[in-house]
Amino acid sequence: MFRFSHAVLAVGLFALAQPSAPAAPQFAPPPVPVAYREPPKSSAADQILLDLVGTDKAFTKGEYKHVRATFAKYFEAQHGKFVRDNLGESADELFAWLEKNAEVRDTLFTAIDPVHEDPVKVLRVFRELWKHDPATVAKNDELAVAVSVVWDDPKGVYDYRGHQIRTKSLLPAGVAKVGALDNFKYVLERQSKLKGPQLQLPWEFLVHVVNHRTPDDERDWAVTNYLKRRPGIGSIYKDIVYDTVMLQTQSKVCKLNDKPYTLPSIREHGGVCAMQADFAARVAKSVGVPAEYVGGEANSGALHAWVMWVEVKAVNKDAVTFTLESYGRYNIDHYYVGTLRDPHTGKETTDRELERALTAAGNAPYYSRQANLLMRAFPIARDHKEMTTKQQLAYLNKVLALYPMCGEAWLELGALHRDGKLTDAPEATRLTDRAVNVFAKFPDFSWKVVPDLLTAQKDKQYRTRTFEKLATSYETLGRPDLACEARLKLVEYQTEAKDYKKAFDGLAFTVRKFPDEGRYVPKMVTAMQDVSKDIKGGDALMAKFWLELLPKVPARRGNEVSEYCVKLHQQAVTYLKGANKPKELALAEQSLARVKGGK
Repeated sequence: MFRFSHAVLAVGLFALAQPSAPAAPQFAPPPVPVAYREPPKSSAADQILLDLVGTDKAFTKGEYKHVRATFAKYFEAQHGKFVRDNLGESADELFAWLEKNAEVRDTLFTAIDPVHEDPVKVLRVFRELWKHDPATVAKNDELAVAVSVVWDDPKGVYDYRGHQIRTKSLLPAGVAKVGALDNFKYVLERQSKLKGPQLQLPWEFLVHVVNHRTPDDERDWAVTNYLKRRPGIGSIYKDIVYDTVMLQTQSKVCKLNDKPYTLPSIREHGGVCAMQADFAARVAKSVGVPAEYVGGEANSGALHAWVMWVEVKAVNKDAVTFTLESYGRYNIDHYYVGTLRDPHTGKETTDRELERALTAAGNAPYYSRQANLLMRAFPIARDHKEMTTKQQLAYLNKVLALYPMCGEAWLELGALHRDGKLTDAPEATRLTDRAVNVFAKFPDFSWKVVPDLLTAQKDKQYRTRTFEKLATSYETLGRPDLACEARLKLVEYQTEAKDYKKAFDGLAFTVRKFPDEGRYVPKMVTAMQDVSKDIKGGDALMAKFWLELLPKVPARRGNEVSEYCVKLHQQAVTYLKGANKPKELALAEQSLARVKGGK
């Protein structure tokens, strides 16, 4: 679970954190002569996977290497010729070396997911590492794979130039030249200094170490100054003095103006939360800790940035013991979910999803990988064998028996229920209860699959109990955002059943619990207004609730008037005018005037 570090709040902490998109183009990778395109499907290649999943052995615990080797064989049958033809120099020599180093080959080929990446580009990066030192690649295959699946696409590489542009500082000339080999060599050449369990992590973790362009001299500075602080490394976020002038002038004047945008310079001159998070993330990566810059929206709607990192306790072949920590994620603003760029796929993801994925990979690396590979085979087996819905369900249940945390299997089950292909209510109930239990610590994922699983369940009472249970669970986990989502979904069912008063009272209950939740309260009260139209005397109930709610909404955010509070008052005024409630309208307008006046 996330552990939120506390710190004293200052006005400046509420600055907009996400830099606007840089005007300059992205750092460009070496030109690619031929773009990858999926080769025509090979029936011979597909048969390799069909033979694999046609046996119980593939779904048996402890058979990861068997499944991996078969998938590597499938990869070469489906993509090998095209990759060889377009890889260019040393292609045959590289594939011959991979044949002799089957462990490396199988890990590499199964890490590549052609749905998200271009195998030619990945192999091109891997070839660069291999040409540098084949023996080192063989000894450090997880690191080599991590570098290869990140640097095949510039979108996977953390680009911090936006901060440099925003501060009008100077980017060192060598930054653009830092690439895949530099990241690989840096970790290996500093092994004696960086020693620790971090260097033994699986590639799924290491992608968060090797996805940046920080020059070697800055990384060495980070090692010299911060290696001893590797435990709890994210707390160095606070080492960067906040630049209040930058906040006050909306980045027009910064202490970093015309200064180098380097790690030492950031620490010397300071910055807003974006610079604090950037500094902490890149220092952490430099000392071998998986870390990322994360941005998110507060309950008031303001943006902010913080650092997230993997606090590694121990690593062995069977498990990675760790926690995913955050610093700068101030509790007062309720940053429930943050966003970042996935280094592997290059796509935007959330820190909550990353936590689930890393936990799944860390708890049982071999089971997790085996289950994920079987899910890659699922659409091929489904289509070739023309699986019935019952057969698809059996396949997915076998994957979950192997590893219950396999997210792809749960998403497929949800889709089958959502699309009306699975209609067995008792089975839907069983799966719903199981999903809630398996993902008890990952409510974002349970919320993603449970509504779909419940499609087959038509019993109103069960649905109501389930969503009420989810709402309570999310509240207990400190996630009112999801509690509000669950309540809004429940209201859909209640209004469909014409239980308008229950829907109104449920919404009121949740809003009373979370009056400061600026992302959801406006939606909730809008739903209340809609529902009240079908309740006798509903307009009076709604007017009374508005007057109850407004005083409970925090009027200030730090030293400033809360924009959310103002907007909510304006929403109340608009409603009360339309409902012809002059007495309540006058009180709401008086309250709005006090809020705007800073009282």
